[in-house]
Amino acid sequence: MSLKAKVAVVAVLVAGIAIVGVGTTHAGNASTYEVTADTIEGCSCPLFCTCYFSASADEHKCEANNVYKFRKGSHYGNVDLSDAIVWVNLDLGGEWHHKPGPGMPTEWAVVTFDKKTTPAQREAIGKVLGIVFPVKWKRFSTREDAITFEQTDKGAHATMASGLSEISLDKTATNRPDKNGPVVVKNLQYWGSTSNEGFVLAMSKHHFNGTDGNPKYSYDKRNGFTIAWTAKGEIPAEASKSVKN
Repeated sequence: MSLKAKVAVVAVLVAGIAIVGVGTTHAGNASTYEVTADTIEGCSCPLFCTCYFSASADEHKCEANNVYKFRKGSHYGNVDLSDAIVWVNLDLGGEWHHKPGPGMPTEWAVVTFDKKTTPAQREAIGKVLGIVFPVKWKRFSTREDAITFEQTDKGAHATMASGLSEISLDKTATNRPDKNGPVVVKNLQYWGSTSNEGFVLAMSKHHFNGTDGNPKYSYDKRNGFTIAWTAKGEIPAEASKSVKN
């Protein structure tokens, strides 16, 4: 067989393998979702969020910057969410520790999608957020921005290009007997996620300049953490029809 013929045969085989792989992936994902999100989070609480333990340090608010970056392989149905970033500015109000769960009343949220995300990814991310955070917002809006996301062993940092929000975490600011590792809280539920790798505690500095009728806020040396959480399951039939690749 000539070299040209061998190249042609290899090309056909590679194309066939690619087609089979794509078909298998889409068919297997169509009715399920599975995402793992790295999170940079800071709020108005002192260390640590008392509402996770059914108590509250402030009955009136929980203002926060939550930034999520989905790990490679994350998907909602056939929509690939690898490396997609979304930012949520919010005020949970003072009710979470009283009655957490579906329909819990909250104050407001502004969801900022990274400009790199597609319309299909934004719709899918919205579905995921609705599953993990099954609350009822008094005010809710969406927007887009260019978002940066960075994590290191010592801290984390995220920004919006518009300057609307910024958050920095310092993981070295807590008292640690072992200075070589962070402070981690494990076996604590993160909202409606399926599992998580633990809350890595940090001191936060973050702000939100206010938009869509929502107030601005700024905090320094307040509660912060990074966490990688996973959510997975079957997509309800009515939800799967609305999300298209």
